[in-house]
Amino acid sequence: MLGNLDEEMQIFAETKGKSSLSLALRNAVYAEIENDGATYVEVAKDSTNRITAIYIHSVPLSLLTSRLTMILLSELEQYESDGFGIPLGNLTSVAFLSGRGPLIPVKVVTLGTVASEVNTELTSTGINQTLHRVTLRFAVTVRYLSPLKEHIDTLYFDILIAETLVVGEVPIYKD
Repeated sequence: MLGNLDEEMQIFAETKGKSSLSLALRNAVYAEIENDGATYVEVAKDSTNRITAIYIHSVPLSLLTSRLTMILLSELEQYESDGFGIPLGNLTSVAFLSGRGPLIPVKVVTLGTVASEVNTELTSTGINQTLHRVTLRFAVTVRYLSPLKEHIDTLYFDILIAETLVVGEVPIYKD
């Protein structure tokens, strides 16, 4: 009856762990960014108001990335102690038992790794239009522990830092 215990435990742990941990981490990151008044991207224009360059202020962006990484590590330490439970009925493969029964405790244990990288992207969005986007990507590795199984997973999420639409002149063709 409990033949799919490993698979069900892994699926439930991934779903429950990812959703609650992602929410906690995103909230912490957005709270920090909301209070941050720094400028990370600057758009340079010529005398005719056309965009000539987009500058990324690397030092403030690196400092922000470091601060956010520290916040994420702190959040992970706090989150680790909570954990969650999987209803025993979820492990039986019997639909009407799903969500019922005593909870099997699952503890979320962080591996202490938060990796981050700054990504810039230029995307064509139309005739002589380009979208410039700067994002921070975080990869957070966690370990889920239950009485019977251990599962390691990595959560990825992106934080948009700046987005600029560069509109060029549309060529006019004359016959």
